[in-house]
Amino acid sequence: MDLQERDFAHGQKQVRGYWRASATDTDPYKDTLDSSLPAYVLLESARAYPQHKNAGRWRDAVKLYLDEYVFPMTARSAYRILPYGLFAGSPTPETYRPLAGELTYRYFMPVRKHYSWLGLNSHYQCCALVLATAARDLGRPEYRNLAYRQIEWIVGANPFAASMMTGEGMRNPYPHSRYVGLIPGGIMNGICGNANDEPVLDTEYGLTWRTNEYWSPHVAYYEWAHSVLESA
Repeated sequence: MDLQERDFAHGQKQVRGYWRASATDTDPYKDTLDSSLPAYVLLESARAYPQHKNAGRWRDAVKLYLDEYVFPMTARSAYRILPYGLFAGSPTPETYRPLAGELTYRYFMPVRKHYSWLGLNSHYQCCALVLATAARDLGRPEYRNLAYRQIEWIVGANPFAASMMTGEGMRNPYPHSRYVGLIPGGIMNGICGNANDEPVLDTEYGLTWRTNEYWSPHVAYYEWAHSVLESA
């Protein structure tokens, strides 16, 4: 709770409710796998301890995150996906899209000075999990609808019209899977961005690990989000 930015910061009044990186670092928190997990923890805490004096505050913090950060940021994409994250200025020499004040954002990970840049399918599915859980716990159908938009990106609602789940959909890229081969239901890292924050996906059998390698977190969050949506 202490790491949530509840006020409009960095000279702008567009978004708030996101998390800070740490108690001493006001840079917005970003993560390729678990980017929305702080919100999920608060929802689960409120569900596990409904009589706790702070249960209402925990739910309100999640609503602030979704209503005043996730929804405004997903509205910037025709596909309604959540961009990778916010930045204070332009920390590397590449494209950072202006938001307001000192804040910028990128749809995809920075590629300069970041060797391990890769696709963000876990990032989207973690967001879907939180939206699905919030739809169930808070009774907000618009959260459910936005959760499905994060999921649909995986199976073809993206600039390449490509399903990144093997055995599902169309235009499936060939996976970087050296030892196992094709895994039905396996989900690849997904679409990356270049220095100009333009989408990149290996569709030419290049076996590019950044976009085409299977990784279990993608599948785990996908199944987790789906299970919550189905149970609701």
